[in-house]
Amino acid sequence: MRIIEEDLKRGFLKIQCETLDDLWVLYNVIREGDIIYAKTTREVKFHESGESSRIPMVLGISVKRVEFQQFTDKLRVSGIIVDGPQEFSVRGKHHTIAIGVGDVIVIIREKWNEYELAFIKKFTTRRPRVAVVAVDYDEACIALILEQGVKNVWDYVSNLPSKAYSVDHESILKNYVSHVANSVIEIARRERVDVIVVAGPGELKDRVAGAIRESLGLPVYVDFTSSGGCHGVREALNRDIVKKISGEFLLIKARGVFELFKELLSRDPSMVVYGLEDVFSACQIGAVKIALIVDDMLKSSSDEERGKIYELLKSAYERGSEVIIIPSKSELGLEVQGFGGVIGILRFKTQIS
Repeated sequence: MRIIEEDLKRGFLKIQCETLDDLWVLYNVIREGDIIYAKTTREVKFHESGESSRIPMVLGISVKRVEFQQFTDKLRVSGIIVDGPQEFSVRGKHHTIAIGVGDVIVIIREKWNEYELAFIKKFTTRRPRVAVVAVDYDEACIALILEQGVKNVWDYVSNLPSKAYSVDHESILKNYVSHVANSVIEIARRERVDVIVVAGPGELKDRVAGAIRESLGLPVYVDFTSSGGCHGVREALNRDIVKKISGEFLLIKARGVFELFKELLSRDPSMVVYGLEDVFSACQIGAVKIALIVDDMLKSSSDEERGKIYELLKSAYERGSEVIIIPSKSELGLEVQGFGGVIGILRFKTQIS
């Protein structure tokens, strides 16, 4: 994400979306009542001829709804048009703007909260895009680590014949290595990957990594897992090398927080809180060290619940508590929802916990 222009006295923020993750960030930032300006197209009917056509134009809309489906390439912002070309008489009508990677939008809000600006600026420096490949003699899987979560983009079952029953085993194996490596290379170029991790149980991972290095000028790391395929990818995500490379990715960090939360819940429950009311109360007295919140709570249909969430975010920001917002539809998000959608690890014990 790139901030092109900022004038907070006018509540003006001009942003360019650079990655899919930026759309998720905007989904969590844009609120009902914000004014959004962006290039769009609109069906316009010409009264003289009775014909209609889609005309490109810049519109300003007062936001009513924001929709984002995980891993899609568009953010849909719907609302009432408040500004647009006068000749097309569009003001006061409903419109939906589809925002994608590369698009520039202006967000105007009467007052920006510091924690919201901090959340946006956290993503203005592009983080490395990591591809994880897990391969063994039976199967291979390629996944991308995104802020939204881990996205499996390719998997393959090898059906390699046993070495004992195939005189041409080495030739078949070379083809398998080549097929996996070429698939990684194609995906890495298409998805603008910065770093690749190749994991697996044997020397096959080294051969695949070597083939990738010959064709791509990217860092390629090798690590051990007990299996290949998508199960191997999940195992690799818990390994130190992947944590080191992708440590800045929020969902990877959030998973570690959640595992600590579960451990403390069992071992020392007085050091954790969960549920909106308890986490809110703990934040008010500065007891929360770090909290996880599922993003659906920022869009709650309940005015009271939504207001309390934003008050919680404000308290957390003012008291130096760290908050990680996670996608509700991710595996981790579903787990956190089981604890009321909000969990917290405490700095000190309180009467709340």
